[in-house]
Amino acid sequence: MVFDSFYPGPNIEIYQSIKTDSQKFLWIAGSKGSGKTHLLQAALHQCFSFSNKGLYIPMRDFKEFNPEILDNLDQLDLICIDDIECILGKRIWEEKLMGLYERLKITKSQLVVGSFESPKGTHFHLPDLASRFTMFMIHRLELLSEPETIFAIQLHANARGFDLPDDCAKYLIRRVQRDLGSLIEIIQILDYESLSKKRKLTIPFIKSTLNLGQKSKF
Repeated sequence: MVFDSFYPGPNIEIYQSIKTDSQKFLWIAGSKGSGKTHLLQAALHQCFSFSNKGLYIPMRDFKEFNPEILDNLDQLDLICIDDIECILGKRIWEEKLMGLYERLKITKSQLVVGSFESPKGTHFHLPDLASRFTMFMIHRLELLSEPETIFAIQLHANARGFDLPDDCAKYLIRRVQRDLGSLIEIIQILDYESLSKKRKLTIPFIKSTLNLGQKSKF
């Protein structure tokens, strides 16, 4: 994921804030498909393009990690912790987050957090950690309108190197889940299938590829 394939729409302030590294501690809240994961991964990609060190941690998979993964991260330039709500309320993880925050205060490292809710709408085990997170620059992503969603998935398709015609884009957002995450996954499927079968994207091709009947939904 890169910034060039992200359409900010009403979220231009958040987009610019994370792209320009203007905030040391940044909390991005948004519902499923709002684009927060895209932004965190784009920030990491940009970090690497500057030959800096960074790490993206998807806490929805926290059971695959050891809490010690948060140790020594102050040596990095950028730390992106996605779905942080998955570990909040768990004492050992919160203690590690507290330690990370205290270490980062005296470094140039940037911490960007992605979550479903803002800190005030999230359950914490440690009140002191909740207090520190509420001092972050907090943004909430707004969902895109239908025309903005069409533009966003066409932008993503263009970034992958293929054209998504208007009629195909409109058909997709009216027949499948509207959240951007699901739509981008579908774009990836269509890209692969159109290349492998050497077919242009048309509504009949999309219906056949995604097995969309008259009344069915993907």
